[in-house]
Amino acid sequence: MLTEAISGGDKAEAMRCAEKLAGLNLPVSVKLCPNAYSQDSIQLKVGVGDAQSDTYIPITIMVTVDMTISELKEKVNNDYGFHPVLQKWVIGKRLAQDIDTLFGHGISKNGDHAFLYIKSAKAANFSREQQRVEKENRRIEGIIENIEVYSLQGRGAGNLEAQRKQVRPDVTVLPPPIPPKTQGWPCPQCTFVNKPTRPGCEICGEGRPGHYKVPETYQPDEQEIHRLQQEELAHMQYQQALEEERRRNFNMLMETDSESLVKNSEEIDCTICYCPVVPGEGATLRECLHSFCRDCLKGTIVNCVDAEVTCPYADATYSCNSKLQDREIRSLLSQEEYEKFLEMRLSIAESRSENSYHCKTPDCVGWCIFEDDVNEFTCDICNETNCLLCKAIHKGMNCKEYQDDIRTRAENDLAAKQTADMLQAMLQNGEAMHCPKCKVIVQKKDGCDWICCLMCKTEICWVTKQARWGPQGAGDTSGGCRCRVNGVPCHPNCQNCH
Repeated sequence: MLTEAISGGDKAEAMRCAEKLAGLNLPVSVKLCPNAYSQDSIQLKVGVGDAQSDTYIPITIMVTVDMTISELKEKVNNDYGFHPVLQKWVIGKRLAQDIDTLFGHGISKNGDHAFLYIKSAKAANFSREQQRVEKENRRIEGIIENIEVYSLQGRGAGNLEAQRKQVRPDVTVLPPPIPPKTQGWPCPQCTFVNKPTRPGCEICGEGRPGHYKVPETYQPDEQEIHRLQQEELAHMQYQQALEEERRRNFNMLMETDSESLVKNSEEIDCTICYCPVVPGEGATLRECLHSFCRDCLKGTIVNCVDAEVTCPYADATYSCNSKLQDREIRSLLSQEEYEKFLEMRLSIAESRSENSYHCKTPDCVGWCIFEDDVNEFTCDICNETNCLLCKAIHKGMNCKEYQDDIRTRAENDLAAKQTADMLQAMLQNGEAMHCPKCKVIVQKKDGCDWICCLMCKTEICWVTKQARWGPQGAGDTSGGCRCRVNGVPCHPNCQNCH
């Protein structure tokens, strides 16, 4: 009656029956019927530890809430090989007993936690021999049970269920269950079987094995579809954030590039004067990213004796070789200082260039770097035309007329005499020669031994001091220096006049 009252929800009747039962002073045990429990399997997250480790290993076990601790131990023994004697379960800060159910310890939904402590065989007084004997007895019992169940199957008389009941009337033997075919990949770390599309283990986070491929026939459930959608959304948000960061970096780079001088963004100590420099008051060089105060950088530029200004950073083991850019120099100097710096830079470049020529106009700063096939230089400063062969300005006269005029004026004009003496010295030391046809003085500026007279256009071999070709002109090897005829050079010092 008490059972019926409780099942029907009749509180008054249940209380009346309980009072009568209490008056009998009898020992009573109340136990829920198995039908009261949910038969759906849930995921129990278990932390496994022992006396040898400081941490625990997470695993997941599929259980039902009506499972007793004893049944749970047997499941762990079958799945992982830990004998029930070695297992100690702690659930909800309580040491679980074998007769307790998981529901009695609050285990009712996916993700509930428990802890399994594995004792050593020595601490549990459990030997290998005992384990072997138990396994052997369990195997023999299984064989005997199967023999008793199926001993009459070969006779073929009557129903098989009736035969089973005749052998063991108190036992109902069911056919072995067919395990469901599950799809997924087992975690190599904790062995939990994950859904095929998961990139990492749901329990321990271990990555999916590289050789695993998602089956083509796999159809994700609603929960997995939701997870995939959230994962795709998160990936899109990450890509969007990454693109925004790239855009910010690009805009910052463009703003920095538009400035002539990059200001320091943090407080620094100038490595030249060792003074602190607040943000925005110093300068960071573009080539090497070294930072200094502006006064020290300006002093480095003003006192530089080279055409390029080198970064002044240096310590006991390293000296920077990066160069300051022109826009950095311009922003640090005043207009007057910058013009003087450019004049100094041009002067250094002229003095260090082998083929440089300075304009002969007095006080003119114009100069050029000439090539072998150019004989005249028109100065951009004074607009005068310089003859590179005569190294003079002879406006209105060709080279022969100028040289004849120099010889005539040399008797009374000191400047003309100096020029004539210079030409004569050049003839004597081999820096100049007379054209073999018109006798005008010509000289070789640079390059090979081929030169051409500006007056008569005769091609001349510089090393032999004679015409390059014979009387028939270009290509006539019957005369001239006969360079490379039959592969023989025209002179031991020949530098290819052919």
